[in-house]
Amino acid sequence: MRQHVEENRFSDAVKAYRRVLVIDDDCHIELLRHVKAKAEEAAREARRDLEATLANSAVSVSNLLDAIRDLGELIELAVPSEPKEEDGAAGVAGKKSKKGGESKESSSSVGTKPGVFCVGNREINVREHPPALACLLLQSAYFSSLVEKSVRQAENSTERIYCGESVSLYAEESAIESASDDGTASTAPSTTQGSVDKRTLDDSGRIMDSLSTASSKRSANKRWKYDVLEARVIATIRAVAIARNWLPRLLRIGVAAREAEKRRAARVGGKRKPAARTSAQEDLQDSLTAFEVFLTNISPAIARLTEHATFCALGCSNNSAGEELTMSFGYCAEERLQTLLRAPLPPAQSAKCAQELASLVEVVHNCTTSANMLRPSENDIDGNTGATTSHYQRISLESPLEECTQLAEEAVVTVERRVCIYSFDVCARNCSMRASGSGTFDGDALLLCVQKLSEELTRAEECANEIEKGCELVVRRCCEGLASFVRDRGDAARLRVVAECADALNGRIVDVVREVAYLTNGHSESVEEALAEDIMALEGTMFDDFLDNVRRHVAGCARLCWNDFDPNDDGPISEEGSSTPGTFPAYLSASLLAIVRCRAQVERALHETTIRRSGAPEDTTYQFLAMATAADGVVDGICNELNANMSRVKGRQADRMANELHFLINTLKNYLSDEMLSVADKCRRMLCSKAGRGGGIQGDGPNGLAAIEELERLGRVYVLCLGE
Repeated sequence: MRQHVEENRFSDAVKAYRRVLVIDDDCHIELLRHVKAKAEEAAREARRDLEATLANSAVSVSNLLDAIRDLGELIELAVPSEPKEEDGAAGVAGKKSKKGGESKESSSSVGTKPGVFCVGNREINVREHPPALACLLLQSAYFSSLVEKSVRQAENSTERIYCGESVSLYAEESAIESASDDGTASTAPSTTQGSVDKRTLDDSGRIMDSLSTASSKRSANKRWKYDVLEARVIATIRAVAIARNWLPRLLRIGVAAREAEKRRAARVGGKRKPAARTSAQEDLQDSLTAFEVFLTNISPAIARLTEHATFCALGCSNNSAGEELTMSFGYCAEERLQTLLRAPLPPAQSAKCAQELASLVEVVHNCTTSANMLRPSENDIDGNTGATTSHYQRISLESPLEECTQLAEEAVVTVERRVCIYSFDVCARNCSMRASGSGTFDGDALLLCVQKLSEELTRAEECANEIEKGCELVVRRCCEGLASFVRDRGDAARLRVVAECADALNGRIVDVVREVAYLTNGHSESVEEALAEDIMALEGTMFDDFLDNVRRHVAGCARLCWNDFDPNDDGPISEEGSSTPGTFPAYLSASLLAIVRCRAQVERALHETTIRRSGAPEDTTYQFLAMATAADGVVDGICNELNANMSRVKGRQADRMANELHFLINTLKNYLSDEMLSVADKCRRMLCSKAGRGGGIQGDGPNGLAAIEELERLGRVYVLCLGE
């Protein structure tokens, strides 16, 4: 049996001791009495070792559960105590070295009596509680002590950095302490709850590698500020690592304690007397439960840890109520340091803390859900006596753990909203520079920003407003940059901007809206309208300016050459009819060439089939709108000049102008508006009447048609370019 104890095979030791108990106390065989005495001595030693195991924070949770089981079985076997133990003069338990040469516990946790252990400022007597509950009390005390140590370490580090020490030194110490403090389950399976998360050491090392490189480039008077911010990130990672390692560990121990409570309640309930409550039932009612330990011992530590991680990650709150976050440390620090501790973290650090806080919320939420399952029933408390009032009913049904979950959830939402704001602000600056420098609407950058956020955010629905406003900001900055690009440039730049806007409306903006809808689960219904409104406003302004320039240009081209007419030719048209022109009129050539140039310019920038989404009839292309504007401008300019000089027009001049106007109408009829067709037809009738044609209708006789055909022959290139 002693060999089993020395080899830490306590289950085998318990089985061996159970076999020894068949020896009666009044046995007269000296050898058997000696064997029983030695077995009792080994059993007492096993009990001390098992109690020391329960008080060890470096033991894996699976080994703790085994120790709880073995100690419970050993207690049921009623191991007798030594007289010196009963008098309180026993030596320190668990100091005896095992086969590995390691002590079961550190000297700081050993009490002055057997089964008494000191953790921090708390003294816990293991023998006053069932093994599982005693283990839960001890481990919760270690957890609370570790939380306070983490807070003190964060405060000391910021004070040392403020006094001039390098953060790399603090990082090295922090990593070493994290490896020792969080190494509670280094021998446990890698995938089980309560196993050590080694990311604390790795993350601290990676942060410090990048930090030391960046810090060397900063000026000495500002370096400490960046180091303090990085120290806050390390403190956040450390706090989350503590929660990730310890809460599942405590939960598994709590479940074991709850199962022991059920078994004890079942035993006591089976022995109850109908008339009166037994002493065992009264002891059960007054005993501490695992759920009460979670409420009174563990919940305050979790709340403290959550507040600490939240303060380190956020610094200050963003809510409209003006509430400030509770400072976990730094109350007595100088004002400059307090200001920096309350300041929001930069974008990169905020993104890193957002992931850590999301992990913290998940761990605390799982802990809350599982801890509520530890809630005893009234039958468990009252021992199935049928009492209507239980001691447990005085405990609030609202678990403090739920408040911790809510606090952590609000912190995650706040930091992720900041991540959204930072990301879109950086994207907006970059897109604005590209737009103002090269006239490019970088919708790909906005889409990439939204896709990156979809990978990083865990509460995207809560950040729907920030995502929507961020997309609007990026689009607005792009539009402002494009407007700046056009300034002091010509129509080519305007058409480039119009083309960029058209491509964005028909391409990347659609993708962005779809990605935002997927990211926020449809909570941003107005984002498409808001984005399209800014783009359409810029596109409308640029294209309208281009069309105004087209009107002014074609108006200058539609100047009639009155010097080409013979001033002495003022008679009526002869019976032979109209005379055919020998050359194509210069004003027609200039006007039609301006329209062709406008068409080529728009087609080069916007292509032939690009449809305008705003300010135009459905399925209308930019090319058609530009040519219609140019055609209306040409016809309007010619008709206005003819109407203004109608009194100077003679017979043959009127006949020639009527033919040329008819040719122009036939060539541009596909682009002229109904209003302009009416104006042109009215002007042509006046010219026909001035020329003395029958009824004022052109086409009286073959010579009038011949003149139009000759114009079509001379201006064939324009007819081909502008015809159907």
